[in-house]
Amino acid sequence: MDEPKPADGWPDGPLSESEAKARLGPDGLAVWVMDADSDVRSATVPADAPDDPVVDVVIETDEAFEMYSYSRGQWMDYGVQRKDDDDAPPMAGTLESYRVLAGESTLETE
Repeated sequence: MDEPKPADGWPDGPLSESEAKARLGPDGLAVWVMDADSDVRSATVPADAPDDPVVDVVIETDEAFEMYSYSRGQWMDYGVQRKDDDDAPPMAGTLESYRVLAGESTLETE
């Protein structure tokens, strides 16, 4: 996985759930999101954010997981973890704290 860098083409604030769903795109299998609890909300979410702000997104494709997070007033691109990378940590553990917002995942998180 790469060092985080500012994400191109992302808005200036947290996404609404409908905006996050729209990130699925034609190549996406699933959009995973982490719900912002009150601690996260107070630390990262501006006052004018949507009621159910999305601040962490993983877009699953056939080949990889693309990871994004809203931090310090901007969306950051945390890179791609390829599904065929045997040396990478399993995404099932990472995504246990996420839920599928749109699409259907091929990953089992149980």
